[in-house]
Amino acid sequence: MAIFAWVATGGQFGNPNADIVLWGSAAASALAAMVVATKGPATIAWVAIGYIIFAGLLAVEPPQLIVTSLAFALMPVVPRPRDSLAIGLTIASATALLVRTFLPLLA
Repeated sequence: MAIFAWVATGGQFGNPNADIVLWGSAAASALAAMVVATKGPATIAWVAIGYIIFAGLLAVEPPQLIVTSLAFALMPVVPRPRDSLAIGLTIASATALLVRTFLPLLA
């Protein structure tokens, strides 16, 4: 994702949509990968997936297929909280909705 963000933006920051969607997704996917590599808390990985879902589906029009695909590709790899996919999906969905609600307030 970081390589895609680099190519799509020319390695530049400053475009709010690109920063939120591409660079934010790159950071979130790196965080999820770090959780997998270190066997860290599953909740953190599912929050990161939630951010990627937000970036792919809720941040810009039209939805970004490559970003959304990244979220679905990470789901089978990351650990599940309490061994429950339903809890993981709930955490990811809640994160996506919370970011959608509160990110505009921060800008």
